[in-house]
Amino acid sequence: MPAAVVNAQSAHAAGVQRLLQRYRAVPATAPIRLAKRTSNLFRTRSKTGATGLDTSGLTGVISVDAAAQTADVAGMCTYDDLVAETLRYGLVPLVVPQLKTITLGGAVTGLGIESTSFRNGLPHESVLELDVLTGAGEVLTVSSSENTALYRAFPNSYGTLGYAVRLRIELEPVKPFVALAHVRFHSPVDLVAAIDGIMATGSLDGVAVDYLDGVVFSADESYLCVGRQTGAPGPVSDYTGQQIYYRSMRHERGVTTDRLTIYDYLWR
Repeated sequence: MPAAVVNAQSAHAAGVQRLLQRYRAVPATAPIRLAKRTSNLFRTRSKTGATGLDTSGLTGVISVDAAAQTADVAGMCTYDDLVAETLRYGLVPLVVPQLKTITLGGAVTGLGIESTSFRNGLPHESVLELDVLTGAGEVLTVSSSENTALYRAFPNSYGTLGYAVRLRIELEPVKPFVALAHVRFHSPVDLVAAIDGIMATGSLDGVAVDYLDGVVFSADESYLCVGRQTGAPGPVSDYTGQQIYYRSMRHERGVTTDRLTIYDYLWR
């Protein structure tokens, strides 16, 4: 086993032990929370005096198995860090929520969605197994064959059933670029009909669809953004500065096209 993997596994094991020690030191009647610096909740929250559990050792990718197309990932690992690691192998998670600071554990316990969801579902549907810190202060491995009730109930439980400290997820191969078609619609009915067709066939006008999302600006201006992976070299757009991606798709009628690297597409 490569030294880097051994080191990552050791660091993760130490992080789990710190988490357990902190949890077991909390009085039985005291509220708890995960101690983290960021949140992706788009609402205000009242300050709390609840004890924050140390998650400092649970933020990385533990290992990637390129042959099996799986990754073992700490629960507090952000998708930004996860994608940066898996892309080294030409792989990505089956669903990559668009905010870089969303954590894998958060997307599974709180759900998430993105432009591959029409074919890959939600993030929890590609989780093969998890290690969950339960309210009893123990870490249980759960999967479709072990502790199955917790495995099935954990998605969308928002921390009420425990915290994910490790997740093994499926990955899928990707090509270096994404070719985009922005299809203009003047009626929501027509847009929905086009979505139905793509869902039924996996294609648009005979071309396979890998990514599907859209934007509605008004009742008579909406767009489907249809993406197809490609290895063909060519110019790509850059929306990392003052250029704003969603504004780039607006046009009067028909279809416009664009190209992005796979990395820039995921974080568009």
